Amino acid sequence: MHQPPQGESIWGTINTCTEIALNIYMIIAKDANGIEHTGVMAKKETAEKKLSPKAVSMAEQDGDWLCYDENTKDIPMYEILQRKMAACKRAEAAIMQQMEDIKRDGRVSLSDYFGECKPPVETPQGDVIDTLPIRNGICFIQDNHEMLFAVHEAVADNYMTPAAMDFGQKHGEYLFYDLTSSAIPLNELKNVFGETEALIVSEDSLYATLNHRFRAYVSQYNHCMPEESRIPEVNAPDALFLAVQLEAAKDMEDELAQDDAFEPDFNEETGYEIEP
Repeated sequence: MHQPPQGESIWGTINTCTEIALNIYMIIAKDANGIEHTGVMAKKETAEKKLSPKAVSMAEQDGDWLCYDENTKDIPMYEILQRKMAACKRAEAAIMQQMEDIKRDGRVSLSDYFGECKPPVETPQGDVIDTLPIRNGICFIQDNHEMLFAVHEAVADNYMTPAAMDFGQKHGEYLFYDLTSSAIPLNELKNVFGETEALIVSEDSLYATLNHRFRAYVSQYNHCMPEESRIPEVNAPDALFLAVQLEAAKDMEDELAQDDAFEPDFNEETGYEIEP
């Protein structure tokens, strides 16, 4: 228990003692002539930890106490206020971060109050050209390079495993996955949101893609899941779990079929192809 100064001081008898910081006190004392003096008294051990060496050197020592008279009492007051200001700034930063976290998560769970997640305007590769919303915080986007699956960090934090988040490319408030690696977030979100489950045209292909291309993720996921929820080994085509992948595969088959059907005419004498 901390014992405040009492009785006699270097300024006279202590009448009023107010703690302004731990083991540091504002004193009003009355001398033998009845004149009141105001000063600051600080436990020497505390002052050496809480005040600067320069501030400590400017005090007058009285036993275990450092004393600052009416001319020097603003020195410890100034440094105490400095420390309080720094503490306030840390507290303010922590409160602001907590408010931002609540607001971010609220865009998913309390969208009527906080509003919905804003769609991304940039990807790690550039500007977003087109957006296909799936649900609040989840969408397909197109940039100048490719189509990507985007998941807002609030959705990921609440509904995805850290392993799944590690495979996404973070940019702004979103995690981005190419179409093949979108198998990872879709595997975890399909049982949470009906809109994401509806995207999967072949669950077997989804599992095959995970097993063929993302063995590290499958190992981590299956390790922490009950047996009935683990990713099974299946015999299915790879990377054909989305409609857009099926369409791309069909287009490629059509192109190959057209190439096979083309038979150029040759001049029998020269052996060169005859221009149409």
